[in-house]
Amino acid sequence: MNDQVKPVVIDARAAAYAGEAVRVLGVVLPTSGRVVIKKQASWKEQPVPSDSTVVVTDTPMIFDYWDMSFNESEQMKEVMAVYNEAQRSGLVGIEDALRRYEPKDVIQLRKMDERGQVLDFDSMGITNGHMAVLLAIWAARKVHGGYIMATAPITLDDSSNDKESDYGLMPFSI
Repeated sequence: MNDQVKPVVIDARAAAYAGEAVRVLGVVLPTSGRVVIKKQASWKEQPVPSDSTVVVTDTPMIFDYWDMSFNESEQMKEVMAVYNEAQRSGLVGIEDALRRYEPKDVIQLRKMDERGQVLDFDSMGITNGHMAVLLAIWAARKVHGGYIMATAPITLDDSSNDKESDYGLMPFSI
C-alpha cells in the first residue's frame, strides 16, 4: 500500500436553493478529514469520472455523472450534523473569496431540548452557495470515513517478551 495518500478533489454543485446555481471545488486529505473549500467554478460543465474526484450534487438529474446525490428530506439532518462536527473539530477551511458562502452564517438556534441545542437553517438566507459548501464538507467527511474503514487497523504486537507492557493499563473513560 502506498504510504503517501493523495488529496481528493470535491466537486460540489447546488441549484435547488436561492440564487444562481453554484459549483465549488475543495480538497480533502483522506487521512485527517481536513477539507479546504478552494474556489468557485462553472456549474454547467459536465463532470468527468475520476479516481481522485468526488462529485456531489443536489440536482443529479441534470448531470451525466455524479458520485453522491443529496436528498434534502432524507439527508439534511446528517449534512447539518456533519458540518457542525467538522466545524467544531477545526477540519473546515474556506478560502477568503468564498467566505460569503460560510454555512454558519445561515444556521440559527431553533430550540433547546433534552439532547441539547437544535439547530436549523435560516430558510430565507440559505443560498446555493451555502449548500454547495455544505455538500462539499459532507462529501469530504464521507471520503475520510471511507479511508478510515479501508485502512487496516493498527494491531499491537504482543509477541515480545517485554513483561513491562502497559497495554492492559491504558486509561479508559466513557
